[in-house]
Amino acid sequence: METLQSGQFFEESVNVANKPILTVSAIAFDFDFTTSNPSRSRADEIKVLLVKNKKPPKRSKEGKPPGIGIPTGQFESKEAALSAAERELEDETGCQMRRSVGKLFVMHKRLKIDGDFVSNEIHVFLVEASEPLRKVREVDEIDASFEPWVPLRQVFEMPFAQNRGGGNKNPNGIYFSHLRRLYSAIESMVFYPEDLIDGEAVKQWLKPNRESLVAAMIDLEKEGLLEKVTFSD
Repeated sequence: METLQSGQFFEESVNVANKPILTVSAIAFDFDFTTSNPSRSRADEIKVLLVKNKKPPKRSKEGKPPGIGIPTGQFESKEAALSAAERELEDETGCQMRRSVGKLFVMHKRLKIDGDFVSNEIHVFLVEASEPLRKVREVDEIDASFEPWVPLRQVFEMPFAQNRGGGNKNPNGIYFSHLRRLYSAIESMVFYPEDLIDGEAVKQWLKPNRESLVAAMIDLEKEGLLEKVTFSD
């Protein structure tokens, strides 16, 4: 992934003239169970908020298969990005957004829809979220039985929902683009906060838990669990 300028990331080169599809993602971490116990890895204690799609989202224009990912969805008409993030998080997980820490970055993808390439602009926020407070609203699309708070190790151990060629679909797998998005968020938060849109706010928010997150990622790297994100075809 190439950083083009502060807060801007491109997953693929975009060469399309169409009006972009506007999407929002909400990334949330739970550090409440983090300890200094040397017999445990921080990767087993830090949790990430995820959702499980049990069928392609009704508004998905790229034919996304069932699978697991970050709470994500498209903007409603004239909706602000943060409002969209809050709505998608609550509708898909039943968790309430306690606060927005700040916007991390905007990502740009190129989607192939009905044979044409369309740009996809993804606004990624770092938020604080509660435990599930109510039932998932989007029950036709989201598996409400899925436990949304997943340990970081388990996230990176998941198989992919499909390979990058579109085959080998696995409804219990994670979307490659979402895992890569999470990895990019963590890497930037820890090492390059100045590249983030709201980098100073993110840096201050992470400060009490930065060492724990670094330790978690070091453990995952030692076990080879980051290779499929950093070196996957």
